[in-house]
Amino acid sequence: MHMSSTLRPGRPRSNELDSAATLSAMLDAVTTEPRPDDRLEALMVAVTADLPVLLWGEPGIGKTAVLSQHAEAVDLPLTTVIASVHEPSDFSGLPVLGDDPATRGVPMAPPDWAVRLVQAGRGLLFLDELSTAPPAVQAALLRLVLERRIGALQLPPGVRIVAAANPPSSAADGWELSPPLANRFVHLHWTYDH
Repeated sequence: MHMSSTLRPGRPRSNELDSAATLSAMLDAVTTEPRPDDRLEALMVAVTADLPVLLWGEPGIGKTAVLSQHAEAVDLPLTTVIASVHEPSDFSGLPVLGDDPATRGVPMAPPDWAVRLVQAGRGLLFLDELSTAPPAVQAALLRLVLERRIGALQLPPGVRIVAAANPPSSAADGWELSPPLANRFVHLHWTYDH
């Protein structure tokens, strides 16, 4: 069997590349009419109302991407914290010995991301992979989500909290969300829209 040099595997002909470039240009020129997205509207309403939101959905369907786009659209700095890679003390505060712990106590120092949120005075705190956080970490998150406290630090009113979780059946080393933590969120089920 004889193959011409222009049809060698792995080397597309220039007119095929030109056709692909033309098609890409045509697709870039096409616009579609935006349609309402009830899930996105519900997310925006909850964030605006300052209600902690938990997005439930399968891995890889765009929960993080949608939240990043939303933060950019409303001009809120986004701080992402992967809950499962933290220790409980990262949310309850790290003990720091002061001058006289017997009379002043031991203050609980917040992590740097929380300090940055307070300094900014506003932002979107995204607690990702919540369903992979072990029970001890989930317990430490209770105060953060309900009272907006991390150690001795109080998050300002301009900080909104959104979390994302995968169903336990599809979460890597997933845990059931504890009822006390689950009850602190507005739950939105996120699905992929073809």
